[in-house]
Amino acid sequence: MPVRYTAAVTQGEVRELVWNALAQNRAATYPTPPHGHHPNFIGASRAAERLMSLKLWQQATVILAGPDQVLKPLREAALKSGKIVIMPHPDKAGRYLSLEGLLPHQLKRVREVAQLGKPLELSQTTIDLVLVGSVAVDEQRNWIGKGYGFPYKNLEVAAPWVTLAHTLMVFDVLPCPPERKLDLIATPHQVLGM
Repeated sequence: MPVRYTAAVTQGEVRELVWNALAQNRAATYPTPPHGHHPNFIGASRAAERLMSLKLWQQATVILAGPDQVLKPLREAALKSGKIVIMPHPDKAGRYLSLEGLLPHQLKRVREVAQLGKPLELSQTTIDLVLVGSVAVDEQRNWIGKGYGFPYKNLEVAAPWVTLAHTLMVFDVLPCPPERKLDLIATPHQVLGM
């Protein structure tokens, strides 16, 4: 059931509302508390399975993926299936690293990306799919992130943008302006979009 909220609020207030709801309902998982993150949540693996069953995922060969814990199963599945995964450099904003040829067990921590990934120019790479974490979304596929880090506000990639979300993160309509529009949202119970 989507979250209903009638009063207009700021993006920051929406973030706090969602983080608090996840914490109070014990729906967040490592890292906890969910505050300050694109939260990982109970049921994320089911949402990831929904996404991976779609043609959109199956046909993608190059995936730009955020570093969030909630996206880790998707990054690992992509590497296992031979997809090329690109991640933002953990220490250098606006720089990216290819994980091509790496195995999931080589990347237990996001920091290992900086040591093992190969630098690349995002503008010279064709991306098939963009995976981002989220804090709040709505049924029209509007998105609010954690307020900093990846994805960068000016990042434009001509590929479908997708996220995973817990039901407590999904609003009928966001009560504030979104940061961007997504193409698809996978929850443990449904897929919104495409």
